[in-house]
Amino acid sequence: MRVKTYLVKAKMKKNNWLTIIIPCRNEEKYIYNTLESISKQVNVEINTVKIYVADANSTDKTVEKINQAKQDFNLNLEIIPGGPVAVGRNNGAKLATTPFILFMDADTTLDNPMTLSYSAWYGLSGDRLITCKLKSTSKDFMSKLFFSSFNVLQKFFFTEPFSTGVYFFTTKETFNELGGFDETVTQSEDYLLSRKYKRRQFRVMNMYAGQDNRRFKKMGYFGFLKFLLLNYINRNNINHFRKDLNYWS
Repeated sequence: MRVKTYLVKAKMKKNNWLTIIIPCRNEEKYIYNTLESISKQVNVEINTVKIYVADANSTDKTVEKINQAKQDFNLNLEIIPGGPVAVGRNNGAKLATTPFILFMDADTTLDNPMTLSYSAWYGLSGDRLITCKLKSTSKDFMSKLFFSSFNVLQKFFFTEPFSTGVYFFTTKETFNELGGFDETVTQSEDYLLSRKYKRRQFRVMNMYAGQDNRRFKKMGYFGFLKFLLLNYINRNNINHFRKDLNYWS
């Protein structure tokens, strides 16, 4: 155990072990907190982790917030061209030269400062796709209930891997083998890719990635539930995911 711990720490001190990719557009309210939570990870020399923020021509103060966080937290960060979410993620992955890649949403905060350390541990142990449980950062009871229910479903009922882009930690080798995110779909590219991983190489860590309830506010709780159910029912119908549902608008 001590030898393995030493090897993981040694791996994470090298300049080329992890690339974090964050697609965003008009995320001035969230992106600074997201980058701050990354900077607070322990057992990680954060300036050795490469961060690509794929910005899709934000018209608010997103870029300003990114640059402020880069300076405040001494991040090894670069802003690259984005676009639709799948495009932004793939653009970052093409630049990655590290054995591990972490895809995060621009409004995600890491609840546990050991999240990256444990991800590396499991990745070096043979897991190929690692994700977290979801946690509501808002005080709204319904959003907390929704996230809790999702965590139960993800752990006990899904017969195949199901990871969201909130926290999608993978080996670059397997990501490339599976062809990356499908850029022809308008939503759920993260779910579609996660289904391609082997169940025995998929892990849901007992750690949390936080998001607020803004998606529920936009679609309504029943509307969001309907959205998820239709996606699951049509999971083998790629044309369903190519319909423009204005999910990211």
